[in-house]
Amino acid sequence: MDQQQSSVRLRQATKPVQDISTANSEEKATNGVKKQADQVKRRLSSNDESAGWMAMLTKRVDPLTLAVFRFLFGAAMVVHIVRAVLSQDVIEANFQDYFPELNFHYYFAMNIWKPPVEVTWYIFWACAVSAGLLSIGFLYRLASLSFLLLFTYINLMEKARYNNHYYLYILVSFLFLITDCNRSFSLDHLIACWRGKKNEKTVPAWQLYIFRFQIFVCYFYGSIAKMNYDGFVRGEPCKTWFYRVEPIRQLAELVVPPEYAPSVIGYFFSAGGLVFDFVIGFMLISKTFRPMGFLLTFGFHLTNHFVFKIGTFPWVMMATNILFIEPETVSKIPALKNFANSAYPSTSKDGKKAQTSKLCRPLFALLFCYVTAQCLVPFRHWLYPGDVNWTMEGHQFSWRMMLNAEDVILRTLIRPQGGAEVVHTGYQINARQMKRMITDPELILQYAQHLGRGHLETTGSPASVRLDMWRSLNNRPFQRWVDPSVDLTTVDYWAFHYPWLETRLPDSEIDFSEMDRIREEAKDQGKMASFFMDKPNGVFKTTLQAGGPCSNISLLTVSGDVSVQIKKVHTPVPVGTELPLPIGGFHRVRAGGDGPASVWAYLHDCSPGHFHNAMMMVSMDSWELF
Repeated sequence: MDQQQSSVRLRQATKPVQDISTANSEEKATNGVKKQADQVKRRLSSNDESAGWMAMLTKRVDPLTLAVFRFLFGAAMVVHIVRAVLSQDVIEANFQDYFPELNFHYYFAMNIWKPPVEVTWYIFWACAVSAGLLSIGFLYRLASLSFLLLFTYINLMEKARYNNHYYLYILVSFLFLITDCNRSFSLDHLIACWRGKKNEKTVPAWQLYIFRFQIFVCYFYGSIAKMNYDGFVRGEPCKTWFYRVEPIRQLAELVVPPEYAPSVIGYFFSAGGLVFDFVIGFMLISKTFRPMGFLLTFGFHLTNHFVFKIGTFPWVMMATNILFIEPETVSKIPALKNFANSAYPSTSKDGKKAQTSKLCRPLFALLFCYVTAQCLVPFRHWLYPGDVNWTMEGHQFSWRMMLNAEDVILRTLIRPQGGAEVVHTGYQINARQMKRMITDPELILQYAQHLGRGHLETTGSPASVRLDMWRSLNNRPFQRWVDPSVDLTTVDYWAFHYPWLETRLPDSEIDFSEMDRIREEAKDQGKMASFFMDKPNGVFKTTLQAGGPCSNISLLTVSGDVSVQIKKVHTPVPVGTELPLPIGGFHRVRAGGDGPASVWAYLHDCSPGHFHNAMMMVSMDSWELF
């Protein structure tokens, strides 16, 4: 009896355990089923999402929008290249055998072949013909490839011709090469119809989107570049540029007192340019704000055209507006209606929805790499130390436009081995090359090393090449830009970073309002003011040559500790004190004190170009005198 009761108790005690185990098993099974169901749902959702993106990229659209842009872009390129051919300062000045002394090259195309000038003429004309064929859509693929190769080659031959506009033209011509912009409004399409050939009348939508993406990037990254101290706080360089435009200055002086006009102009155009670049891409994408975006683009680019005279770029950018109009809207424009393709094969003949096509893997990889590069390359200046607007490292290919108003003065010093140092004055380059060289560290290094090689080939002995180079950025005082103690012939050209560039001095030592006051007082006395600054213990040795239009030059200390040495006499110049300087001799300006920098001004009765010549220094102002 006791044994039976014990057995019953044991079964009752183990039953809940078995029930719990069974429940756990069932729960696990249920959870497993739910987990599998969730995974299936996620896969289906992921597939639906990817299918949605793929459907959006591959849906068929009328190619008329792309065709019209192709026509306008090709026509603009014909004008651009023919003007270059007819202009004497392009082919003769850049590519003649005897002038200039050298051609500057990109680091990734150092050994590119420089053809004789007769061949260069043919290259330019062939590029113009390619642009014309691209515009009318005849032999489209060949025309796109030839224009891309020839236009790229022309720009690789001479880096001094670099321009963000030309970079954009190369990218757009590449996009023409990989898209089908000749399926409408082209001779190719017309000839195919005449021959009765079956011709595809639509293009996948990604071909339109990739053009829109490129224009959006150009605008948006331009706005990011404008988000800097000079634009936000000082209104520069717009303050300097637009105040010189007489109609703009007169209009501003009607609205505000004349003394406030420069600042109002600077802040208006700086803020306006930044806001325009930042929002215009979004406005063009939006159907609601697109009409207003079109008006803004026309106003913005027409202003640039008449103020800065920057060639075909404003017209090309206004032509890109057509890319943001929906294809079905373009097809309704009366002048283009006959060229529209109304067939949108969203359904098959039996009424079933057409299957979504896919991008082939090589094309998808190409587009992915292109988009990634365009998104990342403009940020490469973060890899370099210092302010990119000062060092210029990572400045190019980044849509950094309309940011710097800069003046540079340069003295080249060559010391033969065992000989005395001399000032080099034989700059056998043209004005465009000079303007680009004095603002591009890579070209500075190319030129210095070219001088070193030339001296070695001529005399058989090496020589050091140093640069006494000062730069004024956005109306700041001239500051040392290149370390004058470095022999640039010994610098590694292939180094990632240029440590021989001097660090920009802090703005805390610059009183811009005081500089403006000094300029106005000098103007009342019939003089001009050129400002300089240097760090403690810095020495600026220069001369004031006689025989030129400069006859009355003095030095005024603006801030810090400044002394002047004439022959062997050291003369301290307290702040606010003006010291006359002798014409026809050397003098040294020494910055001292404990502060980060000292600032002084030269007051001269001649133009900046003549003043720079008197100091035996080269600048664009002095270059343009001859």
